[in-house]
Amino acid sequence: MKKNVPALDDLLNLLPDAIVIVDATGHIVFANTSVEGLLGYRPGELVQQSLDCLIPKSYRSEHQSHFKWFREHGQAMAMGDRPFVYGLDKSGNEISLSISIANMDLDNERYSIAVMRDIGELQSEITEITFRAETDVLTGLGNRMQLSHVLEAAIEKNNQFSLLYLDLEKFKPINDKHGHEVGDRVLQIVAKRLKALIRPQDQAVRIGGDEFVLFLDGVVDAGTLEQRATAVAKSIKRPFHLGELSGAVGVNIGGALYPRDGNNEQALLNVADRNMYRAKQSGLAYKSPD
Repeated sequence: MKKNVPALDDLLNLLPDAIVIVDATGHIVFANTSVEGLLGYRPGELVQQSLDCLIPKSYRSEHQSHFKWFREHGQAMAMGDRPFVYGLDKSGNEISLSISIANMDLDNERYSIAVMRDIGELQSEITEITFRAETDVLTGLGNRMQLSHVLEAAIEKNNQFSLLYLDLEKFKPINDKHGHEVGDRVLQIVAKRLKALIRPQDQAVRIGGDEFVLFLDGVVDAGTLEQRATAVAKSIKRPFHLGELSGAVGVNIGGALYPRDGNNEQALLNVADRNMYRAKQSGLAYKSPD
C-alpha cells in the first residue's frame, strides 16, 4: 500500500485510535502506532499476520463469515449491533472494543480498514447501569425488568423452565402495625431466604409490594415444581426475629410450566398468578398447574 498512497502511513499514525488495514486474504498489511497502546503489539509485529490473531477463538468462525460478507457488500459501519465487541491483545487478554470498519479500493485491490477504540470503562458503566435498572433496591433481588429479560432469553432459546408466583400472607398487618421500616426488614428476610433456595441458573425477583416470582431453569414437570414450591413455603413460614419483635408470614404460591402453560411471558405469568390466587382462595400454600 505504501506505493499507492505514500502519505497514508504518516496520516494514520497521527490518529489516536488504533487502526489496522487488511487485504483480501484477511492478513494485516498496515497497523498504526496507536495499536501498541491498545493491543500491546508494535505495528511491525502485526504486518503479515492474520486478522484472527486479534479475534478471540470463540468468535473467529463468526467473524470470518462476517468479514467475507462485508468485503463483498459492506458499507462503512460500526461493527455489530452491540455497544462493544471483544478483541484479543498481545498477552491473550480479551478487551472490550468499539470497532468501525470500511472498505477501500486501491488499484483494483480491495482493503478493509478497522478503527478500534478501548471502551472497557464504558462497558463497566453500561454493566453498572444495567444492574441498577434491573435490581430491586430494597431486597437486592431482580425486578420486573430483569424477569422480562430472563424470560425473553429462555423463550428465545426454547429452554424449558417453570415459574413460581408468590404472594405473602399476614404481611400487611405487620406492616400496618409496626410501620414500613419493619415491613421492609421482613421483605429483606424473605428475599434472603429465597436467594438461599435457588440455584445459580435460577432467578428470584420482586415484582412489587409483597409479590415475588421465581424462575426455575430446567424444571419441566409438575412434581418437581411442587417439591420446589413446598421448600419455598416452608422456608418463608419460619419465624423471624427483629430485635424484640418476633413473627411469621405465610405465602400463597402458584406455578406455571413452559411451554405447556404458555409460549410467552405474559401468558405464563397469568397462569402462575391465577394458580396463586386459587391457592389463596383454597387456603393452600401452593396450587400446581392443572
